Amino acid sequence: MKRALLAVTLLVTAGNVSAAEKWWEAYNRGVTAVNGKSYAAADAALQNAIAGNPTESTAVRAGKSIITYVPHFWLGIAKFNLGDTDGALREWRISEEQGAVARTAYYARMKDWVARAQTEKQRQAQTAASGAKKEAETAISRAVDLQGTAMSDGGDRTPAYRDAQRKLQEALAQFRKAGTDSAAFRSAGQTAQQASTLFAAAAEEGKRLKAAAAVKPKPGPVKPPEPAVVVVQDTRPVPADTAATKPVQADPAPSVSSQAKAASEVAVQEYRRAITDAQQKTRSGPKTLRDFLRRETPQGEALRDGLRGAKTDADYDRIRASAETRLAEMTRRVAEFSAPALPAVPPGTVTATSEIAVAAKVDITPAYRAFAKGDLSGAERILTRMLSTTPAAEAYLLRGCVRYTQALLSRSNDGLQLAATDDFKAALQRNRSLRLDPSVFSPKLVARFEQVRRGS
Repeated sequence: MKRALLAVTLLVTAGNVSAAEKWWEAYNRGVTAVNGKSYAAADAALQNAIAGNPTESTAVRAGKSIITYVPHFWLGIAKFNLGDTDGALREWRISEEQGAVARTAYYARMKDWVARAQTEKQRQAQTAASGAKKEAETAISRAVDLQGTAMSDGGDRTPAYRDAQRKLQEALAQFRKAGTDSAAFRSAGQTAQQASTLFAAAAEEGKRLKAAAAVKPKPGPVKPPEPAVVVVQDTRPVPADTAATKPVQADPAPSVSSQAKAASEVAVQEYRRAITDAQQKTRSGPKTLRDFLRRETPQGEALRDGLRGAKTDADYDRIRASAETRLAEMTRRVAEFSAPALPAVPPGTVTATSEIAVAAKVDITPAYRAFAKGDLSGAERILTRMLSTTPAAEAYLLRGCVRYTQALLSRSNDGLQLAATDDFKAALQRNRSLRLDPSVFSPKLVARFEQVRRGS
């Protein structure tokens, strides 16, 4: 019985000793554990110290001694090594806010630890977002490819195509702003998938329209009228051996080929309808284009009136050729205005080294797709290779956009910004009417281009 009582007495005594541990003793034990890389033990000890005295100081009395007391600093190191990056940053923030650590030699070390923790946190966020980012890139790439398919299938005039364009631009904007936000990347991917669905629907609608136009019955050849038979009364004396008057057939009027007439009517009708469509499509377009379309309207009416007065195949062929020529020119101008990437370059732009007009017809679609996907280095390579053979204004403009975007993402961006400015100037030397669409490019990029264009 005495032995059992003695055992209980010893346990109670040990508990009292443990409970009686002072906050500075827990602090010293925690610092020793950190230096010995026993981070779990350090975490527990420093938490006890903070519970007893949460305020850091450079001169606090600990029993009979004056010590530097910075438990939050040491607890941050323990938590970082235990994998709790957010907890570590929180402890270091508390330590800096209390101010004592800034007057110690620990302060520089704490700044290094904070930088390491922030780098690690960024790495963790990028790793977590990498899968969502890759899925969003794939979805956007598919939407861009389906956009080209819809255009080639004739679906670019359908409502679904216009809705798809808006969705694709929204997805690109979400992607650029996502940073390391997985949810934002997933949202961009979902929006791009919606754009793909709409582009696919537009392509199908374009195919149906083409098929319907192909099977539409063409007017068959019109049977020429029977030659008119005219009976002429001969008033001359009738010879005795002539029993009756013979009918005389008049020479028929030259017939008109129904095929030439039908072709000219179709050409004029398509031209007039295209004028109306183009005027609706370019209501917010440049004034020069709208003035051009206004002048086309009376041209279409004149060709229609010409059909009424045409009498021969040559007349109809001349009207058809005129309608087709004017339609091709109008389609080209409207297409230049409606290009999804950049304002198109008018034929005959002027090079920087001479006043000789050169045809700067280049296809910058591959470069624009790379730019839209975020492959800036790939887009720059494509455009540089293109410009080595054809100094087109639109290629210089897009390369300037690529380089300026690279500058915004780079820490040392002076050289890139100068290169972008040089490209903008080269583009404007060739075509002063160039503009950037604010619905496609970032506000900063549009503002910078406008500064260069105004010479500021």
